[in-house]
Amino acid sequence: MYRQCRKSKPAVLLRLLLLCSTVSASMFVSTSTTTTTMNPISQHCRRHINNHGYAPSWRHLLLTRQFAVKVIVRIVGKKSSGEKWIDQGCQMYETRLRPNNVDVVTEWYKTNDALVRSVQNDISKSTTGTTAPIILLDLSLGKETTSEGFSNMFYDWAELGGSRLVFVIGGADGLPEELVAGSSSSLLAGREAVFYCCLSKLTFTHQFARLVLLEQIYRASEIRKGSSYHK
Repeated sequence: MYRQCRKSKPAVLLRLLLLCSTVSASMFVSTSTTTTTMNPISQHCRRHINNHGYAPSWRHLLLTRQFAVKVIVRIVGKKSSGEKWIDQGCQMYETRLRPNNVDVVTEWYKTNDALVRSVQNDISKSTTGTTAPIILLDLSLGKETTSEGFSNMFYDWAELGGSRLVFVIGGADGLPEELVAGSSSSLLAGREAVFYCCLSKLTFTHQFARLVLLEQIYRASEIRKGSSYHK
């Protein structure tokens, strides 16, 4: 973890160091029946023990209580072209994610070419020292996983990217050829920190895929917290 963190932003490293000192002080919480004021980390430890029967790991505490994650969702389409209930659902999960230290921003692109240019810009940034993992949603190239598996991958990606990662959703016809691994015009050949993810083998509209993605990100954060949301 520390080897990867050396490549992260200084602000992230500072937050991690401050948290280590906070956790060290918070682990010695009185177990007596008298009323004790516990800080948020101690409260989280107590909830985790009550829910799972064991104390959370140091890595768990670092990622859930202090490791703020910024997620950018790049998608082809118009913001106002989807069903209202989809937009409302996405807004609900974006709001729920903020207390979990996950900030989601959706960026819309009118054409596949505009989407490809934005991903090219992400790739160029990764070659200058900022490694933001690029996760492309694809039915055939992505590996299907469980919600627990997605939670682990999500925080591994966030740790790799220094708290920043990018999800890419294609339009009605899927990802552009330039973003498909193995195609003759692919821009991603040999690139590091590029991953494919499959949310389901079922076919969704790209607008609905965004809603499913946000729900799974929220579920991932709740799984990592040890809450009862995921059963």
